[in-house]
Amino acid sequence: MADFIINKAGAKIYKDIKKHEFLKVPVLINEKEKGVVHHVLSVGILGGQRDPIVTVKESNEEIVAYRLPIDLLGWVENFMGLKLQGVDMFPAKVEFGKLNNRTFAEIL
Repeated sequence: MADFIINKAGAKIYKDIKKHEFLKVPVLINEKEKGVVHHVLSVGILGGQRDPIVTVKESNEEIVAYRLPIDLLGWVENFMGLKLQGVDMFPAKVEFGKLNNRTFAEIL
């Protein structure tokens, strides 16, 4: 039995969350700095610990699922709730960064 599945976007979703790398989120010095922008295809929650994940289309066209910092769990849950109501916000360009010890994600 495989230790992963392929999600609708085409990314491997491992049963063991530790096999997913964390999305690299830059630490910003001030509000004028920009974070990193990714083409996000979907967001979700994985495992019993409710770890937030994001599926990203990389610049080389590869589709990869990454773990997100736990402080983005609420952000992910909001978009999952919207999708259940018929409003799907993805795919979208999303800026990720960390400012004042708080990780943020913002749809552009």
